[in-house]
Amino acid sequence: MSGGVDSSVAAYLLMERGFEVHGVSFILWETRQRSGHAACCSLDSIVDASLTSGALGIKHREIDVRDIFIEKVIEPFISDYRKGLTPNPCILCNKHIKFPVLMAEAERLGIDYISTGHYAQTENNTLKTGVDDKKDQSYFLYVLERDMLKNIIFPLGNLTKETVRELAIKLNFASAHRAESQDICFTEGGNYRKFIRDYLAPQGNLGGKIVDINGKTLGVHEGLYAYTLGQRRATGVAGGVPLYVVDIDVLNNVLVLGPREYVMKQEINVSDVNMLIADRIELPIRVKVKFRSTMKAVTGDLYENNDGGITVAFEEPQWAPARGQSAVFYIGEQVIGGGIIV
Repeated sequence: MSGGVDSSVAAYLLMERGFEVHGVSFILWETRQRSGHAACCSLDSIVDASLTSGALGIKHREIDVRDIFIEKVIEPFISDYRKGLTPNPCILCNKHIKFPVLMAEAERLGIDYISTGHYAQTENNTLKTGVDDKKDQSYFLYVLERDMLKNIIFPLGNLTKETVRELAIKLNFASAHRAESQDICFTEGGNYRKFIRDYLAPQGNLGGKIVDINGKTLGVHEGLYAYTLGQRRATGVAGGVPLYVVDIDVLNNVLVLGPREYVMKQEINVSDVNMLIADRIELPIRVKVKFRSTMKAVTGDLYENNDGGITVAFEEPQWAPARGQSAVFYIGEQVIGGGIIV
């Protein structure tokens, strides 16, 4: 229970279905809410989760996972950005912390199921999208182990966010009017660049050259961690022709800008593949693909490649699939797997 509206309503719905519910909150990162933004790991949120649990009459406990959160989420997040990658910390958290720790706690207490406020569904040991297209969070869950699915319940998967909010208001939950949680919960105001800059401050100046595709110097960057493929704004370079980040040259500490067409990709390679339907599937196979959580899934074909991973060949060229992002594969409403773009 994060203290937010989604997990609070999820707990209530489980009680309505007759389950004995125990609330669990993680101490992830020592921060408090600022400027009205919600943060799922803030100290204020844990207090709210405890109050909601009390109002529902359920037991509530906190688990301190700060050390593993730093090791498995914060440090890889910063390291990947410094390597020119675009990581997703929510996926890292789900893989290494949220679900494994909840599973371990449930086993320790003899509890049958774990549950979260994610907008997704499980059915016959498979993972499916949530019915609310705007809130569907199945993208973040492809890293789950197949064996976990039979013991996971997502009470909000068949509801819309609007319905969940209305129910929270009806129940007079303290979280009913709280703003949406930030994508990157441990950053203040969602500003991951400032977070990394502050974290790396003792290392001094990390800046370098910004060049065009012909090698002409255009300016100076503040550190490659501050940029991602396809970025146009906040590059510090002004001109008559729109320029986008087309390459992040970590070896030479150079940021390369170019025209839009240089960011369109017909194919991507994916490693660290996790399949949710079988250890191996017969390839090639046609699927729908997302490489950003909020994008509309696009058609592509999956092929084996020589590196032991998967090549995704898109039906149409796609805008800025960045190394480090996750590519997630769907057949209909079912999540069949995914991996990291390399």
